[in-house]
Amino acid sequence: MLLVTEAQAQTAEAIKAAGQAADSLMQYQAVGAFCVLLAIALGVVFWRNMKLQDQNAELKVQIATIAANSTSAIASYASALDRMQAAQATAAETMREQGAETAKEISELRHSTNNHKAAVNAVMELLAKRQGAA
Repeated sequence: MLLVTEAQAQTAEAIKAAGQAADSLMQYQAVGAFCVLLAIALGVVFWRNMKLQDQNAELKVQIATIAANSTSAIASYASALDRMQAAQATAAETMREQGAETAKEISELRHSTNNHKAAVNAVMELLAKRQGAA
């Protein structure tokens, strides 16, 4: 009888140890499942990070292209502005020269007109004298 109760006690202990082992196994399984989920989540985060880095690199290339094009356009506009200013300066100088030439010609024409007027008046006086003498 003592053997039976001892066997029952050992069986109870074995059952208790098996239950504890099962609890530990369940805990390890839960921890393992959590680790698997954590690994999946880290993989997704890593993948998303890689995509964002690719997008970031593409944006950097686009910004560099835009900056280069803008710099080129600004240089082109500055060059065109310089050419326009030079053309305006040349046109202004030409207009000043033409204005001076025109003023000189007007002065010469006035002088010439005054000479013609004096000549016509002299002829008229001669004609008046001849008519009066006749």
